[in-house]
Amino acid sequence: MRMLHLFAGLLTLGLLPGPGHAADLVSQIVNNAENTCASFENGEFAQGDAVTKIDLTGDGQADTLVEESRFSCSSAASMYCGSGGCMLHAIVGDKSWRFQAEGWRMIEWDGRPILLIARDGGWCGGAGAQLCYEAVTWSNGDMLTVMPPPQ
Repeated sequence: MRMLHLFAGLLTLGLLPGPGHAADLVSQIVNNAENTCASFENGEFAQGDAVTKIDLTGDGQADTLVEESRFSCSSAASMYCGSGGCMLHAIVGDKSWRFQAEGWRMIEWDGRPILLIARDGGWCGGAGAQLCYEAVTWSNGDMLTVMPPPQ
């Protein structure tokens, strides 16, 4: 019984992932964007279609991508993006990764899902106006890529 109470306490404190943890991470990202907008000339925030449910790992479970380029703020045209792209958040289980992205697509290779991220050329030794692509996969709960670790 003590273990059950300990587990429940850790879950309540957010020290263990729970079933709603991914939703909490999405809410945090959206709430931060909304607060940033409101703090700049009392802007009005719109989430748009920024949240996409998609299987990133190939386990048949929906994971989440949050694409900040889909956010808008009435008081700032470029609140969430710069010349190098916009933040793309990938949420798998209780973990989250951020990528500076110009866009993304899911592709499949021999039945394995791959998140293909369009990056500013500076990430790949080119100029900012050039695009290069980063391939990202997940294995055993970890994100794998040959690029530098995401921000």
